[in-house]
Amino acid sequence: MKNMKRSGLLLISVLCLVFCGASVAFSHPPKEISLLWKPEGVLSVKVAHLVDNPEKHYVFRIIVYVNDKITAEREYKSQQSAEALTDSFSLGALPSGTNIKVEARCIIMGSAVSSIVVP
Repeated sequence: MKNMKRSGLLLISVLCLVFCGASVAFSHPPKEISLLWKPEGVLSVKVAHLVDNPEKHYVFRIIVYVNDKITAEREYKSQQSAEALTDSFSLGALPSGTNIKVEARCIIMGSAVSSIVVP
């Protein structure tokens, strides 16, 4: 009887580890960030992040840096689609040569970074 209880507890413990590990194994950081600078001072951001459920696994934060200083930051409760999150940031007139860096963070694991120089 004691051995059966131990075996049952061991089985439950192993199953918990397998299922917990599986959720991390299926999570991943954003894949790629595409940036487009528009002359009117707007930065378009598209974060490729392929997920099964965009309401549970999504890009939750985008941070925009202008010349290494945080200029804009937004948090999200989901992605618009299972493929990507898109958004636009009005940064105003920036001089040519200005460096813009964008970081996108996944709610479960990891982040991606991309940058563009204002033409």
